[in-house]
Amino acid sequence: MRGEVTLRDRRVTYELIRKAVKNINLRVRADGTVAVSAPRAVPQAYVEDLLRQRAAFICRALDHFQELERRAPRDPTFGEGEKVYLLGRPYRLCLRPGTGAAVTRGQETLTLTLRDPDDPEARKRAVRDYQRACCLEVTTDLIRQARPRMEALGIPMPEIKVRSMTSRWGSCKPSARRVTFAVQLIEAPLPCVEYVVWHELTHFRHPDHSPAFYADLAAVLPDWKARRELLNSYRYREL
Repeated sequence: MRGEVTLRDRRVTYELIRKAVKNINLRVRADGTVAVSAPRAVPQAYVEDLLRQRAAFICRALDHFQELERRAPRDPTFGEGEKVYLLGRPYRLCLRPGTGAAVTRGQETLTLTLRDPDDPEARKRAVRDYQRACCLEVTTDLIRQARPRMEALGIPMPEIKVRSMTSRWGSCKPSARRVTFAVQLIEAPLPCVEYVVWHELTHFRHPDHSPAFYADLAAVLPDWKARRELLNSYRYREL
């Protein structure tokens, strides 16, 4: 069931889920709602009192997710002068008419040559193809560099794929010996890309996110939390 409660002068929507649990569990979602799982016998009024007691935490979390939403990239049009990020660096997009699709990288610009530069779908297709190729090159190079440590840990050399993803940075399918990375990952700084690469490689040893998984990840990247925070906060887009 859904309800609303006032927390520090803001109306917050929450979803109350009745479960066979002993304790009340609270989770703030990225969409601005709050999920509460509680024993069936606990009155709704008690749940709302608990939400008010945790108002400071809930409001901080909601503000955090709102800031992430503000920073998160919108669906680009890849128009003249628009910023395109590659490994954390912003490049200004320049459009040029030509006989075929091509992308040329300069010091501060990406020059996109198309038969019809005014066609938004053609622009998007050309830039995404370029980003996909860059992402495949970078992730493949990182995994090749990691081969000695991978062999020591018993991690096989995987097949590497790149595709567009909207809800995750990568995925691992150990049974197919395959890792897949989001094409959008190429926009992030190299340390963030390396974090995602090792995150997915570690899943060959631990399919879940158990303490053992994070222990192995920390052994390779002691600062993985800072890298993840930078990646998920999009702070590099403030350049």
